[in-house]
Amino acid sequence: MNKLEIIITEKAQNDIIQIKKFIAENNKNASKDFVKKLRKAFVNLSFYPGIGKRRPELSGNYEILFLPFMTNYLIVYSVSGGKLYIVRFLSNYRNICSIL
Repeated sequence: MNKLEIIITEKAQNDIIQIKKFIAENNKNASKDFVKKLRKAFVNLSFYPGIGKRRPELSGNYEILFLPFMTNYLIVYSVSGGKLYIVRFLSNYRNICSIL
């Protein structure tokens, strides 16, 4: 399978920044590791976009990927025209329905 171009929306970028800052408050190294793992997850998703689980009750038309290495977070994404759009990156503790 070909790799999709990864597009991270502004909202997703803001989500990532906020979560990274939150983690860094307690552990800067953990924050750096978090970003590395997240980048790897995005690349893997660009090769295998079908690995997410569709949850229309949460997200409408978006796919949601629950991350096995970060069980408290999920990637909300869509695929269109050979591109992978990272729509949001959210904590499972948030009210997903109200955000999406």
